[in-house]
Amino acid sequence: MPLTEKACIQINQALFSLTHAYESRMEKESDNSLSLSDCSLLLVLHQFAPTTAAQLSRIMDINPGTISVYVNNLVKKGLLKREQDPDDRRNWWLTLTDKGKPVAANVVRYAAVYTRDFLSGLSEEEQKSLHTLLLKASKSLGYSW
Repeated sequence: MPLTEKACIQINQALFSLTHAYESRMEKESDNSLSLSDCSLLLVLHQFAPTTAAQLSRIMDINPGTISVYVNNLVKKGLLKREQDPDDRRNWWLTLTDKGKPVAANVVRYAAVYTRDFLSGLSEEEQKSLHTLLLKASKSLGYSW
């Protein structure tokens, strides 16, 4: 039997409130010079760099123009650099700079702390179940990161 409309709305509200709480805390406690978009991109780059803007666009499901703006912001802040692919001059590889690596590592650390805090009201078994279910739901939507 499918979920009731009320249950669907409750799930939607829970997802919204968790996302809002996470974003608010990230903005409040992370380096003030970083936007939420910067933090999101750094989380992905920490996991996938070196990568290209096109790959980031696919991974994050964000249009290429928006990714370009995000990338340019991190390049201006000295956290990210572009390197032309010697085998394909149309391609530019994005890598974290020496300045960007510890910043990205801090963003990852903060994200883990926040997630653990938000899930602290659940038992360890419930946390593992939620993790499995969220990954399954995400994968069913075509996301694999």
